[in-house]
Amino acid sequence: MLQKANRLRHPAAFQAVYNHKKSLANRHLVCYLLPRADGGATRFGFSISKKVGKAHTRNQLKRRLSEITRLHLADIRSGYDVIIIVRRPAVALSYAALQKAYLTLLGKGGLYDAPR
Repeated sequence: MLQKANRLRHPAAFQAVYNHKKSLANRHLVCYLLPRADGGATRFGFSISKKVGKAHTRNQLKRRLSEITRLHLADIRSGYDVIIIVRRPAVALSYAALQKAYLTLLGKGGLYDAPR
């Protein structure tokens, strides 16, 4: 689980990121980005529609994404608010494939540099 400092929790924070309208996408995920004015720790929020699956499926995807984020947090650039939206095809992905899709998307946005 991510620490509180790395989570978006309030609806107003989510709305601010959505209103900024900077987004990236691949077949499985959509990523909304907002640079933070204070340059603090990068905060993440995960959004999964009820169209994706039942509650246990949505919760499993959130837990997986949260864990991937936690494990790679040291390599993710700070100073952003990020919302990850999961699309239906992501349900069929294994953990490794989801991790690759997620980190590739963050890399496309300039937030993630793979460790060497």
